[in-house]
Amino acid sequence: MPSAASAAAASPIAARRRSAAPRRRHAPQLVTEAARSRRPGAPTLLVASLGTASRSRTLAASSPHRSREKLCSLFSPGDSPTFVAVHGTSAACDRRFFQPMSNNFCAFHYTRNGNRVSGILVRDHATRQDGVELGAYFFGCAHNSVVFHNNGIYAGVAAVGRVVPQAQPSPASQEAHAIGMAHGHTSFSYCLFGETNRQGLLRFGADVPVPQTPRYRSTRILPALHAHDGAYHVSLVGVSLGAHILDAVGPEMFERRGEDGEGGCIIDVGTPLTVMAEEAYHVVEEAVWSELRRHGAERVEQHDYGLCVRATEATKGRLPSMSLHFAEEEARLVVSPEHLFLIMDDVYKKAGQIACLAMRPGRRTVIGALQQVDTRFVFDLEGDKIFFAPESCTKETTLVV
Repeated sequence: MPSAASAAAASPIAARRRSAAPRRRHAPQLVTEAARSRRPGAPTLLVASLGTASRSRTLAASSPHRSREKLCSLFSPGDSPTFVAVHGTSAACDRRFFQPMSNNFCAFHYTRNGNRVSGILVRDHATRQDGVELGAYFFGCAHNSVVFHNNGIYAGVAAVGRVVPQAQPSPASQEAHAIGMAHGHTSFSYCLFGETNRQGLLRFGADVPVPQTPRYRSTRILPALHAHDGAYHVSLVGVSLGAHILDAVGPEMFERRGEDGEGGCIIDVGTPLTVMAEEAYHVVEEAVWSELRRHGAERVEQHDYGLCVRATEATKGRLPSMSLHFAEEEARLVVSPEHLFLIMDDVYKKAGQIACLAMRPGRRTVIGALQQVDTRFVFDLEGDKIFFAPESCTKETTLVV
C-alpha cells in the first residue's frame, strides 16, 4: 500500500459512519491507510478521519514517559529508531497550541465535534516505499481520546490543510512544507461515498485527475486569515433551493470578519454535516419548510436538528435539492436531496421514519462531508483553486471483506 507521503501516490480511503441511537445514515469520514516508515523493523500504521481544515496530525501511540508501554497494537514508538518526543523548551512547542509538561514533554489537548484527544508532540522520519528519504516531520502522539471509534484498526487523525508561507516559519511548518510542496504534492483529490463496506482513493500528485472536462467548475482558494490558518476558504455568495434562488440570502452573510473564526466559508471533510452562518441558515430552513408544508408535510421534533418532517413516501419525493453559489460565474455545488437530508427512525413514536435537514447554524459556514458525497474535488494548491464535478464515487471503490 503506497504511503500517504509518497509522490504521485493514491492511499485507500473508506467512508465510515459512527453508530448512534437513533440508527441513521451518518456523514462519511475519510479513512486512509498510510505506511509511516519503511526503516527495518519500523511499523506501518493506519490513519483515520482525514480533515481539510486542520494541519495537525494525531496518531494513537505508546507513551514515551511510560517506559514505552504499548497502548496501541498498531503503532509502537519503540519500533522506530528515529522516533523522539519534542522537548517542552523546543521552538516547535508553540505555546499557542501546546503546553510544556513537568516531565519536559510538549503536551496538547484537542477538542472538536465532541471528540477529545490529548497527548504529546513527537517527531519522526518519513521514507517513501521506493526508499527516498523525506526527512523529519512532527505529529501528535495521542495517549487519551474520547469519541474516537477506531474499532481496533485505525490509529489516528491526519490532515491535508494548507501550510501558509511565513516570514519566519516554525520548525513544524518547515517540516510539513518539506514533506508536502517540496516533494511535488501541489494537488490532491478525493471523492466521498456513503457505503461503509467499501474503500476508495485519496489521490496525490500525478495521480490526481486533470480537471479539464466541461463538467468541472472551479472556485478560488482565498488567502489564509493568519499564519496558522490551514483551512480552505472559498467565496460563497448565495444559495438556491431547487431552481429558485433565495434572494434573502446575500453574499454579506458569508463575508469573513477578521481572525476570530466568525464569518466566511470553508470546505472541510472533517466536519460531518454542513454548518451555515446563522442568518443564512434560518432563511434556508424556513424556505425548505415552506416548500414541504405546501405539499402536506408534517413537521416533527428531533433533538439536535432544526427541521424534521415525517418521511412518508410522498414527502420523500418532495425533498428539494440545494445549490451553493460561489463568486465565480456558473460555479455552484449542487447537493442532492439524498445528501441534504438524513433519514432516520422515529424513536419517539417507535414507528416510521423522519427526514431531517442535515445542516446546523453556526458562526462560520463550513461545507461538510455529507454535502460533498458523490462530488469529485481536486485541490490545486499551486494555482489556489478547488475544482469540483458530480461523480458516482463508488465506481473507483473496492469491496472491503
